Amino acid sequence: MDLARICFKVKERLGIWTRKEFGIMTMVTEENKASTGYFLFSLDTELAWGHFDNFRPGIFSPDGQRERYAIRRLLDMLDEFGIVATWAVVGHLFYTKCEKCEICPVLEWKGKYNSYNDIYDANSPLWYGADIIRTLIQRSGRHEIAFHGYTHRIFDENTFSREDARVEITEWLRVTQSMQVAHPRTVVFPRNKVGHLDVFEAHGFVCYRGDELLPRDYYSLPLIGKFLNRIDLITQFRTPQIYNVEINRTGLINLPASRGLFTINRKFDMLLDRLNLRNFHIQRIIRGVEKAAKEKKIIHIYAHPFEFRAERDFEKLRRLFEFVADQIKNNRLQSVSMATLAETALRS
Repeated sequence: MDLARICFKVKERLGIWTRKEFGIMTMVTEENKASTGYFLFSLDTELAWGHFDNFRPGIFSPDGQRERYAIRRLLDMLDEFGIVATWAVVGHLFYTKCEKCEICPVLEWKGKYNSYNDIYDANSPLWYGADIIRTLIQRSGRHEIAFHGYTHRIFDENTFSREDARVEITEWLRVTQSMQVAHPRTVVFPRNKVGHLDVFEAHGFVCYRGDELLPRDYYSLPLIGKFLNRIDLITQFRTPQIYNVEINRTGLINLPASRGLFTINRKFDMLLDRLNLRNFHIQRIIRGVEKAAKEKKIIHIYAHPFEFRAERDFEKLRRLFEFVADQIKNNRLQSVSMATLAETALRS
């Protein structure tokens, strides 16, 4: 038996591991079975940055006040129900105004995107949000602040270089450290486009939110799967997927999305509201939460604060949180941040 194999056996017996010595395995084993399910809730906090390349003012309030109100209201609801959130924040929100930084990816947008004039040498409340960050820091004792890009550029490895990724990461870390945010460990990729994981690992990140999980049956078939996916995008008729953590030999831990709270077609959603069926798709998410609690697995729900545009949107979240809180009260579910769950898995 070679030395490497001997070391493996010793560490296996003693339970001594480093991250890179894990093979593909699940967090839940017969020897270390989770005592509860887990509820993850992540919020992509970006104001207008999520639409930097296709800015549509009608989506947002003119002065950003509706979006700020939504963030405060979400914090209140999280406190009310004792739920932990991962706040994935775009780095430029840490500024009050454009600071004409030495490294400025936005300069490349001049003449390319109509958002440039609202961002560069400006102080628009739809693009800058230091007040939001201060609120999150003051009230984020239970929550975590995660990476969501410095400019929300897309991490497509076909068009986005490793150097581009390094700039996004280092500049994001610079501005977060300037406001004394603890070193973050979680990545939520802009538009869920996963890329350059090794660069993130080199900067100390431990987990990320991967693509939304889909069933492995009919959804994987070429024609019918595409059709079902399209129908589900409109109606959200299926129950969200639940899962166990998989730890890779190298790289970050993937904690994929189970369902976006508002990925349902909004026109269809409003139609359901008018028909007094406003809990149609929330009930399916609740079924997923119930299943995660029963099977001691993970369900991961995400949303964008700007999507909470009316009281009915908060009412839907309240219905979900009420059920989650009841499961927590009965010791069937835990609400944790993405980083906490990832580090729990690494210690298992």
